Amino acid sequence: MLAALAACRGADPASYSARDPCAALAVAVVMPTSLERDAIGDALALWRDHGVAAFDAALDGTAGAPPVPAAPTIAIEFDAAAAAFHGVYDPAADRVLINRAIDDRATLAIVIAHELGHVFGLVHIAPAARISLMNPGNLVTPPTDADQRALDALWGACR
Repeated sequence: MLAALAACRGADPASYSARDPCAALAVAVVMPTSLERDAIGDALALWRDHGVAAFDAALDGTAGAPPVPAAPTIAIEFDAAAAAFHGVYDPAADRVLINRAIDDRATLAIVIAHELGHVFGLVHIAPAARISLMNPGNLVTPPTDADQRALDALWGACR
């Protein structure tokens, strides 16, 4: 069971090595439900639509491509948790933990995409600052053009 955390606590990027959204990154998922598998595919597509190339050549079959053996891997795990908990990125374990109780595909895709934003080094954005995928507790806003610009500022645009 996941720890009963009140909200996403994305790690401070200064304390870990964020993943380059332009470098190959494999996604590992153990026995996802069809909803979870579909939501992961949707989350990856949301980032692809905003210039992220990391998943193009390094998938484990979740979205149809063969894995790249040399690519680093991020695990996406689902487990039961308190209703207030959506997800968290654990950089020490290279994994994203998601609340299995989220049963809406679009919401689940947003939560996964949000945690992948932390994987890439993005931090929470106060809702008063701007609408963003990276707003704490966000369940509806996909990656925005401003989120893409934030990634580009950290890493440069993927070619």
